[in-house]
Amino acid sequence: MKPVTGAPAFDEEISVASEQRRREWMRRRLLIYCLVSMGLAGIELVLHLVGIALAEGPLAGNLMARSGYDLLPGLITILVFSGGYYRARSRSLDRAAIFRYSFWMILVIGAIVFLIRPVFATFPLRALLGDTPLTPPHRQPSFVGRVLMVHLAGALFIPWTVREALRVLLALCGLAIVSDVLFVDASFAERLGAAFVLPTAGVPGLLYCWLRYSRFRSRFTIEHLIGRYGQLQRELQQARRIHEMLFPNEIREGPFQLRYRYEPMQQLGGDYVYVHRDEGRCLNIVVLDVTGHGITAALTVNRIHGELDRLFGERADRRPGDVLTALNRYFCVTMSRHGVYATAVALRIDQQGDELQWANAGHPPPFVVQRQGGCLALESHAVMLGVLDEPAYECSTQTLPFADGDRVVLYTDGVVEAHDGRYEMLGIEGFERMLCEKAVSDVGDGISEELLREVQRFRHGPAEDDILIVELTREKGPEGM
Repeated sequence: MKPVTGAPAFDEEISVASEQRRREWMRRRLLIYCLVSMGLAGIELVLHLVGIALAEGPLAGNLMARSGYDLLPGLITILVFSGGYYRARSRSLDRAAIFRYSFWMILVIGAIVFLIRPVFATFPLRALLGDTPLTPPHRQPSFVGRVLMVHLAGALFIPWTVREALRVLLALCGLAIVSDVLFVDASFAERLGAAFVLPTAGVPGLLYCWLRYSRFRSRFTIEHLIGRYGQLQRELQQARRIHEMLFPNEIREGPFQLRYRYEPMQQLGGDYVYVHRDEGRCLNIVVLDVTGHGITAALTVNRIHGELDRLFGERADRRPGDVLTALNRYFCVTMSRHGVYATAVALRIDQQGDELQWANAGHPPPFVVQRQGGCLALESHAVMLGVLDEPAYECSTQTLPFADGDRVVLYTDGVVEAHDGRYEMLGIEGFERMLCEKAVSDVGDGISEELLREVQRFRHGPAEDDILIVELTREKGPEGM
């Protein structure tokens, strides 16, 4: 079985996307270069024909005399660039093929400038027919200007890299050296000096290619990052909607009422509350806080939700300690080897009795606010999930009275770790005082919303951890569930 191939690294992704964009860019510019070259060659051809028609002497003789130097280069340019334009437009070319097309087209221009025109300047057709004497090799101006013109024109149109532009430059320099040997009367020292100076003609084109490609790379990277950021934000918003579908509906009717408020630090979080009602009309609640934040923690919550569904589906009367022990085993088998752990509190309330069953695995202690006064903390009596495996792990179920009007408030560590402008944390004792104050003023609509607001008022700056506050209240009076 083949291993699953991971997603490409971000640098590799940018490189691949950049090459795709540059391929399209080069293809468009190559088509423009072909059209411009054909247009200029056509205009030049027409002007030469007009000049020949207006020149003195017989038309046939003028055509014979000037066709090689004036007309043939234009015809070659039109034929070569029209063929290149058709092939570049009708075929799906990769970047290497596009460069090859541009390379050979530039070489055609170079051959016209350095070979074809000098050949017909030195050996005109009229001379070959015996009408005029042949022109011997003679001194000509330096080829630097011609290489500069041809190379820079190509660099301005086609977005080469520096390496590609250098290859074109070396080919043009080779043609210029051959032309210098064939058609220029010069000493060996002069030719050697010209050969060393000739590559300097490509400096403007190379510099322009380097600047343009650097700007393209930087601009494309920024555009790609912005595009990916927007895409990621949209995906995270959709993922958050799906993730929050795992959360239960609040219970606002019946003898037990459940309310909660959730504020993830990022789009997704690792705090979660799970609710299950079994056929015995018992209410089971599990509050978890997965280590870490963001997507990793949210994916872990998704898996825990499925495991809790399986546990209660197999046996609905599980006691809180048994639920956390089973979850710990699940973490040890699946999550802890990846460095993912969780704290958790499990509650079970039977409508028929006045008893609250609970178990705490490394979670901040929930508080039971009693109707008759007092606030009782449900301290942890087991380590967090995933640290110890069976048989070393133990998490027993505890019980306490839970009468009409009593309320239990559960929360995650994002609440108690909130700090003010002086970097002083709220702490468990601070939250307990806040809870007692709000419980006294409660008029029956729940206090989770007010508790979250108080934490936000106390906190300096944005949240640095996920926050979940859950309250379970036993209503006054023997209403049926």
